[in-house]
Amino acid sequence: MPAALPARLARPAALLAALLGPAAAGAHELWLAREGAAVVLRAGHPGAPQPIDAARVTAIRCLPGPGPGPAVDARARAAFAPAEVRIPGPCAVVTVALRPAFWSLTPDGQVERPRDEVPDAVRSWEAIQLAKWIDPGAPAAGAALAEPLELVPVTDLSRARKGDKVTVRVLAGGAPAPGAAVALGHHGLGLTDSKGELRLRLRATGTTVVSASLRRPLASPRAESQVLEASLSFEVAP
Repeated sequence: MPAALPARLARPAALLAALLGPAAAGAHELWLAREGAAVVLRAGHPGAPQPIDAARVTAIRCLPGPGPGPAVDARARAAFAPAEVRIPGPCAVVTVALRPAFWSLTPDGQVERPRDEVPDAVRSWEAIQLAKWIDPGAPAAGAALAEPLELVPVTDLSRARKGDKVTVRVLAGGAPAPGAAVALGHHGLGLTDSKGELRLRLRATGTTVVSASLRRPLASPRAESQVLEASLSFEVAP
């Protein structure tokens, strides 16, 4: 086992790790999964959900399906619990957005406060988190909804099976987002190309979660960058 760092080096080493670590450190990934007729929002890793603050959930939209149609506001009829939000169906597509949060990195760790409130901030960012679930067989599954950041399938996922390769496109405000970092089940895959696309192989059946993150400059005294995180979840048939 490696020896522990001396106390005088521990704080600088932790700061360096945070600077080089995930873009939206301090936030838990959001993901959605179908359970019966409902779609359920959770945060953190599947199997180890983290608490969800209901006050942070600012928008829940449902595209009823199966045909095309406008999204409806589903927040009022969602059931909130400490570690999940249950959205009743039927829905062909569900999207969830959390209230943006400002984070600052200091020599002593991260705090959920903007730069102008943290005198010793080393780096600050605005974190925006979104999640989307789709029914792969619905006509609306491939629709772009002009979210701040979203993933849409290029491949027909209703025909996809374990081991198949599929293509996803990452959009920021409806426009292709090149250079976005894409992960499958928390395993980094790479960056999107000039079209905002990346090809990946489906590793398992059941609920699959593909996520993307994008950092961009922010001209604000509250933070110097904006970090957007979005997930896309869907079922892979056996």
